Amino acid sequence: MLPIFLTLALVGLILAGLMLGPAAGLASIIGGLSLFGDPLGSRVPMMISRFSIDRIDNFLLLAIPFFILAGRLMNTGGVTLRLFDFIAALVQPLRGGLGHANVLASFVFAGMSGSATADVVGLGAIEMKAMRSNGYPEGFSAGVTAASSLLGPNIPPSIVLIAYAVQAEQSVATLFLATIVPGILLALCFMAWVAYRASRLRLPTGDWPALGEIGRKAAHALLPILTPGIILAGIYGGVFTPTEAAAIAVLYAFCLTKFVYRELTWRALLEQLKGTALDTATLMFIIAMTSAFGVIMLRLGLPQALVGLIAGISENPTVVLFLLMIVWLLVGCFMAQTPAIIILTPILMPIADRVGLDMIHFGVVMALTLTVGLLTPPVGMVLYALKKVAIVPIGTLFKVSVPYVIIAIGLISTLILIPELVTALPHAFGLY
Repeated sequence: MLPIFLTLALVGLILAGLMLGPAAGLASIIGGLSLFGDPLGSRVPMMISRFSIDRIDNFLLLAIPFFILAGRLMNTGGVTLRLFDFIAALVQPLRGGLGHANVLASFVFAGMSGSATADVVGLGAIEMKAMRSNGYPEGFSAGVTAASSLLGPNIPPSIVLIAYAVQAEQSVATLFLATIVPGILLALCFMAWVAYRASRLRLPTGDWPALGEIGRKAAHALLPILTPGIILAGIYGGVFTPTEAAAIAVLYAFCLTKFVYRELTWRALLEQLKGTALDTATLMFIIAMTSAFGVIMLRLGLPQALVGLIAGISENPTVVLFLLMIVWLLVGCFMAQTPAIIILTPILMPIADRVGLDMIHFGVVMALTLTVGLLTPPVGMVLYALKKVAIVPIGTLFKVSVPYVIIAIGLISTLILIPELVTALPHAFGLY
């Protein structure tokens, strides 16, 4: 009963308006006191401090602030605008071409930032402005802009998958490779829906751009488009580790925006460094506190209880993964995906081991499922971020996101039924 009480306490504190980090810290203290008593002693604070520090003292986590900074620099230095202009020119002859450009630009930008929020705050503002100026319906524009940002955490480099790799002790390089096919499929599914809605709404088609215009925009966008290739080629070519790749991405973004495009001022750089420090401190505090909460739940025997409960229903890996998908969808409604990964991974790993689930397949499916929560109430972090940059009512955003949530769930179900869509590429490269 105590694990259930602590879980409800954590959810209650979050719904009451307390930030996730302090809420997890308070729940951890309550759990520690129930384990050891001694309310006036030092045992519980020392235990929570040790659990927290153990989890954040990991070299892999150093990649997170670097990728955050790289995304910020790309958004500040004019990279996202050049990227969107080039892709929009390529697809403008299609009906609803800016909708397709929206998805494709987010797909490419995902390979630079690994974050849905960076996508919607930077690229999303550009996309919404372009679609409005071309007479696209507000709901259609907002829906595709919000949904396309889901590609950020599901295309390498992914901050969410780095967090999973730390918790599950899996290879970041293998996880990055495993998520490429699901990311491509998600983008194609969104584009298929865009094409259907564009036809129903009779959205405008554009003229074929002049060859000279394509060449000019391609030249402007070439260096940014190379960013994902540099990162992945370096990792899989053995030139640098994923953490070093993140540092290379920052250096490349800085040189591109400061010396090539000359749009990044020293003052703007300082602001982005401050913002990165704040984002990193917030995220690391959340990771520390949620890690302590996860260990407390382990000590209280929650994983063993869940193993027994689910084993009583089924030990078929596919059935178990569908049951967990439902759990992840519910959790995603209340919690951001990175903290949820950190809390749930150590709790659910015994279940995955019990039924023989592949941990790479398990991690990719969990990450993608939790990402759907970015579009669902009451949290819906992407939608609240888009509300600020696009000035669209939050109720409208929740409504127009429903088809994309259904599409994402359909793809997740397909990945569960066909694990090879996740594991085939890593197997082909001999990574496991």
